[in-house]
Amino acid sequence: MNHTLLAIAAMAVATANPVVAQWLQRTPMTSPSARSGAAMDYVPSNNGLVMFGGSAPGLNNQTWVYDGTDWTLLTPANAPTGRFGAQLVYDQARGVAVLHGGLASAISIPPPSSETWEWNGTTWTLAAPTASAGPRYRYAACYDSFRSRLVMHGGATSQLLGSLTNQTWEYDGTTWTQVTTAGNPGPRDRAAMCFAPGFGRTVLFGGSDGTALSNQTWLYDGFAATWTQVTTTGPVPAARNAATLVYDPLRSVCVLHGGQDASGSLGDTWTFDGTGWLQQPTTTQAVRDHVAAFLPGRNQVVKFGGFVAAPNTLSAETWEIGSGLYGRGCAGSSGVPLLDSSVAPQAGLSWTLTVGNLNPTFNLTFLVFGLTVLPGVDLGLLNMPGCTGYTSPDLLIGVSGAGGAASWTWSTVPAVLGATIVAQALCFDPPANAFGFTISNAVYGTITN
Repeated sequence: MNHTLLAIAAMAVATANPVVAQWLQRTPMTSPSARSGAAMDYVPSNNGLVMFGGSAPGLNNQTWVYDGTDWTLLTPANAPTGRFGAQLVYDQARGVAVLHGGLASAISIPPPSSETWEWNGTTWTLAAPTASAGPRYRYAACYDSFRSRLVMHGGATSQLLGSLTNQTWEYDGTTWTQVTTAGNPGPRDRAAMCFAPGFGRTVLFGGSDGTALSNQTWLYDGFAATWTQVTTTGPVPAARNAATLVYDPLRSVCVLHGGQDASGSLGDTWTFDGTGWLQQPTTTQAVRDHVAAFLPGRNQVVKFGGFVAAPNTLSAETWEIGSGLYGRGCAGSSGVPLLDSSVAPQAGLSWTLTVGNLNPTFNLTFLVFGLTVLPGVDLGLLNMPGCTGYTSPDLLIGVSGAGGAASWTWSTVPAVLGATIVAQALCFDPPANAFGFTISNAVYGTITN
């Protein structure tokens, strides 16, 4: 791969191309029908993302697997009835995916299901926990890998107004246990949630309390049974519900996408690193009530379906995002340098990086390319206070620009599918600090076809 990086340098050319999307629409040969409110997570025994149920608009009980190339409809011997508004969460300790509750009837009278089902990669089994979390749908759920527990918060216990709950429950494979917590996000309908091993907390964002949408960020410490609202500096996503929040283990960030506000479906994408939010420069369909999960085989966050544009327009599209910004740069003479990426690197096409907020007297930066994502190395030891390194320095490429900006293009990306590249911009800025350089945020890219 070092040879591949050396080839990057040989193919570098100046360019003024604008930054474009990092989401990529896939075109599988087979695909599930359009739907919303399905449930999906990665299941290693299926070597792909398993998706169950949803409304299309009638409820269905189909089980699909996406391997990064195509969707396959499975025909298990046993399965739950059709469900809407449930979550599918993979239990790493037991090797099964867990699905609880969900609306099991399209008629607006029956309560949601209180059943707990488990998928072992071949068939569905109705679990018999010693205690149940009860009927629930449109809740938030994830798997706490530190404590081997499924965590569930909020949701509705019936289809009647006023049925939203602020309860937090945990499932260990034997029983459901309601947790009495210190702090509480309150009742939440269709909040977004994921567990972040990188900072050891469950992250919850947004949702509705039945009267207003939220843009609050909460962290759950399962060991201490404590919910804590995060006070962040800088921009935060707009209040919403019906979004997705997926942990990207390669970048150690939670990826928030879509949802809805009072005006309709949203198409923005944000990342959360445990401290603050960073909006991604992306273009993709605005969507709500879709499903999303991280696919390790492709190192991509994959989303499918949901409501787009008009309230009754369902999507059957599959999208992936395998490139994005993360981390934070350190301030120089012209502010904090910003490194942006063009479309996620695709084999046979070009890939552009642009750097802004350079010192306009010099307009000089060095792109640092690496093959290893670092958790964040304090560069204060190099007399660069407040600066952080996020990539191994495997290759440096000097790039000059003008007007405080510069850009560089990899003219033809080789077909090294699944290979990952991390980049930061080391920016020449003598007045900034004793070392004479500042550094940008990082960009992470996975080569796709």
